[in-house]
Amino acid sequence: MISLDISLVWVIINLLVLYLLLKKFLFKPVCKMMDEEKIKADYEAEIADAHSQAVEITNKAKAQAGRECDLMLENARAESAKIMKEAEKSIANEKEKAMDDAKYQIADLAILAAAKVIKKNVGGDSDRETVDEFLSEVGAAK
Repeated sequence: MISLDISLVWVIINLLVLYLLLKKFLFKPVCKMMDEEKIKADYEAEIADAHSQAVEITNKAKAQAGRECDLMLENARAESAKIMKEAEKSIANEKEKAMDDAKYQIADLAILAAAKVIKKNVGGDSDRETVDEFLSEVGAAK
């Protein structure tokens, strides 16, 4: 059988005491330090992920704002072109109206001048038709 020597018992006791001391003063602090490093690494990874998400969100927002700005500019240009066309039409209509008014005023002056020259009252519808016809011929000749 195995004989237990007293020195073997002391070796076992010493090993147990050494194990308990190592566990308390070495294993626990080392494990705690490794856990803290893992927590720190996880924290840094989360910060980096949050930063990349923030950059991505910012870039998307800038792109969306750029598209909206382009759309607004395009709409403004289209609206200004529409307003310009309407203004040109209005100007052309006013010009035509002014020309017609001028023709009538000139016709009235011509009739008045002719009446003074002939010393009689001219101004009937037939005289106006004659002057209008004359002005149309002159306008067509231009």
